[in-house]
Parts: sequence; structure tokens; C-alpha cells
Amino acid sequence: MPHLPHLPRLTPATTPVPEMPPAPATTLDPSKRPRSASALLASCLLVGCLVVQGCSGSDDSAAPPSTPASGTPGASQQPTASTAPPAGTPTASRTTRIQGADGDVEVGFVGLRVDGQLARLDLLFTPRYAKDPGTGITLYDMAGRRDVAVTLVDSVNLRRYTVVRDSAGVALGAASGTTRTRNNVPVTGSFTFAAPPTDVTTVDVYLNDRVIVDDAAITR
Repeated sequence: MPHLPHLPRLTPATTPVPEMPPAPATTLDPSKRPRSASALLASCLLVGCLVVQGCSGSDDSAAPPSTPASGTPGASQQPTASTAPPAGTPTASRTTRIQGADGDVEVGFVGLRVDGQLARLDLLFTPRYAKDPGTGITLYDMAGRRDVAVTLVDSVNLRRYTVVRDSAGVALGAASGTTRTRNNVPVTGSFTFAAPPTDVTTVDVYLNDRVIVDDAAITR
């Protein structure tokens, strides 16, 4: 094997690396320090709360929510103390509407009962005025500002029964001027007649010049 020529040993050149000057120390301004993650999260939550309050906060000028009236459609309405019927007021089985002096009047038939030689008719008068006069309403007013004349008519035997009078000539019936009530409050009116014969089972009830109950049954 041939010998390789002897090569001089190479010494790597060393270049001195210049020293870097030390970095100047900096003092952080507390107002410019970066916020930690918890501080950033708290700030975001605070901003979110302010935004929600600004959007949903109540306005002093806004109208309050409306409250449904006590009397809503479909709901039963209880009578107030001023319009509640008096205790012991009977119930009418049939009603007729007539025209009073200041509005409509409901006349209800309660019953016609014979007791001995007399028959007692009980009616129920209820003014249904559109405008409440604010004062007492008498039978005189409800009858069109005239005296109430209630009669019974036997249409089979063609007889008319008028209210019985006592020995002093006073009619045994509700007085037109003193029997009074309030608007929408019923009042009872009773009238006494001579009892029809036993073969008469029904009569027509007249108020002045108009029939208010036809074929009213007689209870014996």
C-alpha cells in the first residue's frame, strides 16, 4: 500500500465572539402591567353585566304592565255589595222586560198561591237602567211614572180580578210610591186578590195595560 503524504495538522481558527452588553433593567409601570387571566375574566363579566342591565333595565317612563280587569270574558262576576239582592229575596221562575220611565225593567213571576178565599201574587221588580240615577227607584218610576195597577185575567171565563181593598179602602198590594229599590237590585211586590174558582188553574197577569205573565199557574 503506498504511503499517503504527511499533511500538516490544521488548527481551527478561533474568532473571539464579542460580548453582548447586558440588557438594561426595566421597571414595569403598575398601570401598564399585563392583566392576569382572572382579572381579564372579571372585567369581561363586569362588562357583560353592564350590557345586560342597559338592555333590560326598567324605564321610569314605561307604562306598568296592565292588570286584567276583574271582569274578563267567560269569567263569572260576583255581585258587589251595592247591587247584591237583599237577603231572603225570592227567585223568579219567569221574567218579562218592560219599559220604565228611565230604562228597562224586569218583572219576574214568583208565584200565585191560593189560601182560603184569597190569592196572593208575588212579583219581582228589577230596574235595569243604562244610567244609574243614584237615588231610589220606586214602582211608580218603573211603571212609567204612574200608579201600578196589577190585575188577574181569567181568559176562559172572561173575568178580571182586581186587588182586594180593606175596610178603609186601601188596596192590599205594594204601594207605587213607597216600594223602592236601587238600580239592578230586585224588590218584591205582593198583591192580594179574591181566589178564582177551583176549576181555574191558570190566569194572565197584567201590569196596567199590558200582560206580563201569560198562563200563570195557580198553586192551591
